[in-house]
Amino acid sequence: LLLFIPIVSSSYNFASLANSSFPRKAPAFVSNGKSNHNSTLTREITKILNTLLLNQDKNFRPYNDDPRVPLKVEIDISVRSVGPISEQHMEFSLDCYFRQRWVDKRLSFTPVDPSREEIPVSSKMLKDIWTPDTYIRNGRKSYLHTLTVPNILFRVRSDGQVKVSQRLTIRTRCHMFLRKFPMDSQACPIEIGSLGYFNKDIIYEWKNVELDAKMGNMLSQYQLLNLYPTQMNVTDYRFPDQQMSVLKVYFKLQRQQGFYILQIYTPCTLLVVMSWVSFWINKEASPARVALGIMTVLSMSTLGFGLRTDLPKVSHSTALDIYIISCFGFVFAAMVEYAVINYAHIVYIRKKVHELKGLESNKAMDSMRMFTASIMGARRETIQTEDLKLNLRQKKPWYRRLFRKEKAENTSDSPLSSISGSIHSDPEIWQRVRSPSTLQVSTAELEKRGSVFYRMAVKAAKAREKLKMRDPAVVVNRIDNVSKVAFPLIYIIFNLMYWLAFLYWIPDEINEVLKFDNSTESDP
Repeated sequence: LLLFIPIVSSSYNFASLANSSFPRKAPAFVSNGKSNHNSTLTREITKILNTLLLNQDKNFRPYNDDPRVPLKVEIDISVRSVGPISEQHMEFSLDCYFRQRWVDKRLSFTPVDPSREEIPVSSKMLKDIWTPDTYIRNGRKSYLHTLTVPNILFRVRSDGQVKVSQRLTIRTRCHMFLRKFPMDSQACPIEIGSLGYFNKDIIYEWKNVELDAKMGNMLSQYQLLNLYPTQMNVTDYRFPDQQMSVLKVYFKLQRQQGFYILQIYTPCTLLVVMSWVSFWINKEASPARVALGIMTVLSMSTLGFGLRTDLPKVSHSTALDIYIISCFGFVFAAMVEYAVINYAHIVYIRKKVHELKGLESNKAMDSMRMFTASIMGARRETIQTEDLKLNLRQKKPWYRRLFRKEKAENTSDSPLSSISGSIHSDPEIWQRVRSPSTLQVSTAELEKRGSVFYRMAVKAAKAREKLKMRDPAVVVNRIDNVSKVAFPLIYIIFNLMYWLAFLYWIPDEINEVLKFDNSTESDP
């Protein structure tokens, strides 16, 4: 009794509240004709749904009119969004409406309203009818959206046509060709086929592949250029005499270079230009030039080779690798140039010292002076000084003439004047020249000796030219001057050839793949 007291009291309170506080609503009046029509329609639809599965056997595919004719399944894909795309895992994903359409005469019915031949059916009924075992052949991880309910649209038409629309996120393998990275184009495919039926049972056909107009370009690094749907028959290695119907659609994507130009190409170019500053620094400032070279080399290593972590471990080099390695080579060569000029400085000094020692030990100079003195003392008019001038202004290479102006040679560089100066400076040789025995020389003998003397004078003048001890800093500065022009010129030529080759001259590898798939396309 104590247990029922609260229930009774509460029911009494609710009844009293209902009678006192809340006003009663007036009854709704509905026309009898409309109510009867809705009731009849409800009864007819219920009858159809109850009889729809009477002739259905989900274990066997529909044969329809002729059992020998394969069942045709039409595929329609409406892409809502594309991405993300991973180069490291070589994956491609998209969000789409995946629609299938086929005819099953076992589901045909007589429509209640001729204007409405299709009736929507709950997706739970799909487990009770036969459906094609369609799957993504190159898929990795695809799933059906189930929030808030499974995103499935199921409709049946009066003639037995079945329409199933599902919202899927498809993730597939995408074999990427990265030789032209980041100026590359990729073609990511989606392959659709039957898991257990051959083409004598089921044939797949494209109805439509479209992009959502509201999608726009949702990819940050790619631009979707075009779609290439194809239809083919493939052979299963387990059943060589059987073929399977397969649909394939390629999404051609063009990579955008803006990110890589701002983050990689521009900093690499600035580092290369920075390494050229060392050519304008005095060679005596070793700490400045060495520190600048090491800093640019380390910066290039950090900037260029640190980006390989975001790319797949491919065995071939990419266009970005070629550019980074080339820039690294330019920076490294600028640092090595300073070591070269220091080594050239030391080698030049050693060479001149060696030549000077060799010429000082040559005893032939004394006999040549004596012979010259006899000729000059006998007849000065026989051999003129102007006849023995040696044109020491030899032809220089073009790069030496470009960066170094030749100094004008004076008459003192002639071999006769150089040797005659040594004669007058030596009293012993001069007395022997003025002796009577030396002056008694015939004219023919003088001419004979004159030609020999000319050759010896030329050799003496060349030896004297070698003995000129130039400033070693001139040789070092000449290397720096050549580097100031050669390095920028070579770098500009490299950039022109690089961008023209990878943007225009070298074709995309995916073009060959698309041509091959189009050539193997066959109608079932």
